[in-house]
Amino acid sequence: MKIAIFPDTCAQAGKPVMKAFIKSLHGEDVVICSNKDRPDADVVVMWSVLLNIYGREPIYNHYKNKPNTKLLILEVGGLMRNHSWRIGINGINAEADFANQDVDDKRLKKLGLSLQPWTKGEHIIVTTQNSYSAAWPNIKPEHWCQRIIAWLRTTTDRKIYLRPHPRHMVNLNRITKEFVNVEVSHPKSTGNKDEVDFKALLKNAHAVVNYNSNPAIESVMAGVPVFVDQSSLCHEVGNEIYAKNVENPHTPDRQQWLQKISYCEWFVEEIEQGMPWQRLKKKL
Repeated sequence: MKIAIFPDTCAQAGKPVMKAFIKSLHGEDVVICSNKDRPDADVVVMWSVLLNIYGREPIYNHYKNKPNTKLLILEVGGLMRNHSWRIGINGINAEADFANQDVDDKRLKKLGLSLQPWTKGEHIIVTTQNSYSAAWPNIKPEHWCQRIIAWLRTTTDRKIYLRPHPRHMVNLNRITKEFVNVEVSHPKSTGNKDEVDFKALLKNAHAVVNYNSNPAIESVMAGVPVFVDQSSLCHEVGNEIYAKNVENPHTPDRQQWLQKISYCEWFVEEIEQGMPWQRLKKKL
């Protein structure tokens, strides 16, 4: 199995993670590539599917449809952001294979994961995402929000907060003039550039609408029901976007889901030791 690695596709924060993963491949047939290289390979390792930076898009587009090549995507995790990291085959979120079909509860304590009881709050939160991600549909975030609010208003008159992505802000103010009882909640830093006050907004939430990104995971663990796309890692414990049960969302058991989530993300030292690679290799 020939493995082509593109380390220059990662930002500064990802470099130790990429370095650790390369170390875990000791003894494998590995070629380290510049972003201009396009070798034939069974596995191509790159960073993220935010395709507008670090030369990722040409690499991703070159290999994504090659039938005999699998992409291995490294990216920042959502459980312990900037401390735990995801590694998935052929994509991210639910469209990736994290080799987490066989799991237990051993990683829950290590990652500090627990579930709050399902809650019954008042307002609804609609979160946007980075539209440069390959995981986002081909629609402007503000147009997606318009569709979501129009759907929600057919089933509920609850207060709705529109929540822009903290590092991909879009102007959603026009939507507040089109619909009643809708407000934009701008993320506020809590001391770290990657930590914002989403937890505060969740405290009295009835539900969260999120396409397929990390806020849905945080919401489910906090006990707030979610409405998500099929590509979300929360789909199996969530509700379908555009469903009619907004006032009475499904609140299923989440324990098995939580265990599967815990095997999506790894600490740098675990990556260097080869713990995720040994699981992924069996699927490759």
